[in-house]
Parts: sequence; C-alpha cells; structure tokens
Amino acid sequence: RFGEEALAQWRSRLGPQALEVYSNPILPSMWYPILPCLAEPTVVLCDLFFHGDLHGAWESGRFTADEALRGIYRMFAIVGSPHTVLKKGATAMAQLYRPTEIAVVDVQEKRATLRITQFPEPHPALDARFGGFVEQSLAICGVRNLKVTTGRLMTQGDPCSEYHVRWG
Repeated sequence: RFGEEALAQWRSRLGPQALEVYSNPILPSMWYPILPCLAEPTVVLCDLFFHGDLHGAWESGRFTADEALRGIYRMFAIVGSPHTVLKKGATAMAQLYRPTEIAVVDVQEKRATLRITQFPEPHPALDARFGGFVEQSLAICGVRNLKVTTGRLMTQGDPCSEYHVRWG
C-alpha cells in the first residue's frame, strides 16, 4: 500500500528480532514472540504512516483478515452467519495465541460481544489489530451496517477485553 521505499523505511526501524523474522519467509509452523514480532512492528507502522495513531493498527488488522481469508477460507467466511464467523474466529485465535481464552457472549439477533479473558501479552496495538481483523472478517462474510467497537480492555487494567459487534 505504501510502496517499496516505505517498506524499507519500516524495516529499518524494526528491532533485531522482528527484522530477523520479516527478512525471511513467515512459516506457519513456527512460533513467533508476540510483542517483538507483532506488536512492536505494528507500532512502527502506526508511527511512520499514521502519525502514531493506532487507527493504523486497526487497518493492519483489516489487511491481515483480507490476506488470511483467501481461497477456501474466504468461502467458509462467506457462507457462515456472523455468529458462526465470530465463533470460528474465536476458536482460531485461541489456537494462534497461547494461552488465550476467548468466547462469544451476549449473543443477540444482530449483535454479539467477543470477550477475551486470557491473552499472553496484552498490548494496545494488538487490541486495535484484533478489532480491525474482526471487522474485516465480518465484512468479507457480507455483513452490512457493521460496527465493531472496543469495550473494556486488559491493557487499561480491566480483567478482560471486549469487542462489541453490531450489524444489520
């Protein structure tokens, strides 16, 4: 989106561990530390291209959903109801980030809340990335009049993080 020069500028600001990871193919079978390899690079992205605004992290989460939900995965997202997509996404997140406890709660006809009660290393950039990912995953599903907002957040001292999702 920002071009090769911007990519080089972003890489030049990464810490050594993240630079090592992003200089090689990302392997799905490998385990990467979440703060230096995801949160910190996201903060660099926000600083460089979004004037330090974590809206850049939200946009990064949306982009990640587009990339992750390609091919056969996109078909599963498209044919699922919003509730099903949220539940499948919660299950996938619990597998990707360990230990994580996440559940879909307060399920109503056109709304639901994702509640995270355990997450390995909470970080404000990850809060925003996750919100953007949820939003774009549901948009891919064809959900209209979609609104995803954050509620309580562990990064703000709350016992859980919540993402309120409304549609229709």
